[in-house]
Formats: sequence, C-alpha cells, structure tokens
Amino acid sequence: MLWGVSGPLFLLDYVAAVAGALAVALSIRSLTGWRTRGEPLTTVELAYLTDRAGLACQVGMGALRRAGAVRRGELSTLSVEGPPPAGSAPLVRALHAALRRPQTWAAVLADPAVGRALRRLVGRLVRDGWLLTPAQRRRIAIGTLPLFAVAAVGVTRLVDSAVEGRNAGGPASVAGLLLCCLATALTGWWLCEVPETGAAARRLLRRQRRVHAELNPERRPAWSERGTDELLTGMALFGPRPLLAVDPRFAELVGVDAELTRPAAPAPARRR
Repeated sequence: MLWGVSGPLFLLDYVAAVAGALAVALSIRSLTGWRTRGEPLTTVELAYLTDRAGLACQVGMGALRRAGAVRRGELSTLSVEGPPPAGSAPLVRALHAALRRPQTWAAVLADPAVGRALRRLVGRLVRDGWLLTPAQRRRIAIGTLPLFAVAAVGVTRLVDSAVEGRNAGGPASVAGLLLCCLATALTGWWLCEVPETGAAARRLLRRQRRVHAELNPERRPAWSERGTDELLTGMALFGPRPLLAVDPRFAELVGVDAELTRPAAPAPARRR
C-alpha cells in the first residue's frame, strides 16, 4: 500500500519517480526526428524552420529585392522589375510570379501559387525529417503521460490522507509533496506543447546560430558592409530585423513590424 511509508520516504520515492518520468519524456522528445536525409537546406527552408511561412516568404522577398527584381509601388503595393535570381528556390519564383501584377503583401501571401510552393516546401521538410509528422508529434505528447500519472499518485495520497484521516507526514512533507505535485503537473503541461521541428532541425538551428553569431541583430552588425548571402542568412536564423535595417520601407511593406523587431535597450551602467 502506498500510504504505508512515512512522509519523507514517500517524498523521496516521489521525486525519484518524477525524475524517471521526466527522463522518459525528454528522451522521446530529443530522439524523435533525430535523423534526416536529402539535400542540404536552402536559406528559405532554414527560415521556415525558424519561424514558419511568414519568415520564409520574407526571406524570399529579401532575395528578390537584393537582386533588383521587385520594387515598391503605389498604395503599399509591390511589383516585379526584373527576372528572379538564377537558381532561385521554388518559393522565390512563386513570389516573383505573384508580383507580375502589382499586389499588396496580403494578396501575395494569398496567391494560390505561393500556397502551393509552401505546401511543397513543407512536404519536403517532413519527408526529409526536418519537420515532425503527426504520428511523431503524438509520440512526443504521449511521452508526457508518465509525468501526469506520477502527479496523480501524489495528489491521490494527499486527498486520501485528508479524507480518510491517514497520516501523510509532517507539515514539511505535506507541503513538499504538494509543491512537487504542482511542479510535476506544470512540467507535463509545458512539455505537452509539441514542437513542429524535429531534434535534428533544432540541433541544426542551434549550430548555425553559433556559427553565424556575428549576424545576430543583438550585436548590431554593419549590414551595409555585408553581402546578400549574409543578409539572408541573418534573416533566416534570427528573424527579419536585418531587412528592416537595410531597407525599412520595403521591410514594412512585406510585413516586418518595426516595434516587434526592435532590439532590447541596453541596460544602464551602474554607478560606482
């Protein structure tokens, strides 16, 4: 019977059970989507892994803008001014085709050809293991069930002790078990939020951000001295702020919010 042990001993057993359940959940999360195959990722695909379709399209538009293939029009519209760069990704070509007539950014995103290019991009990322399949996401979610089971055991002991008058331990043991149950349930709830990207994708993004740390907007790089490849890589890894730095009016036309991407103000220096 679970309640035949003292409060401190039960609490130690409970913590050990939580550690085991947490190890199971984290192992499943870290191993799902570990392997990938196929060709190396393009900058647009890397942007999709970072912040999904919106950032992928903004990186594509950044590539067209830097190649002189698009221009700003009247009434917040965009239109083509030249051919797309040679060897452009399918999404970039779809964006270029959507702008053969002047369009707003919202109309470009709603264009059927752009939608098809995005679906093909996602299909390739799923097929090659960068994005998780529904079955893999369910597996990660199911991996959190042991945490909720352990939390339920702890809550059951507390409730049973209160209702039946059994001794669950001293006040310290009861308070500790209550806090552990709450922490276990909150951890399980947090881990229930399953990422769309696999372990390999998350590992790749971390590695690329370390390799290209000098492109992090928080370091305020001089974008005027950087080439197109560095600009697009910085956008793909860290968000659209680089485009806002080099071409703010165009960036706003393609949905870059200047307030949301504003860098954090540096902390004031302490007086000595």
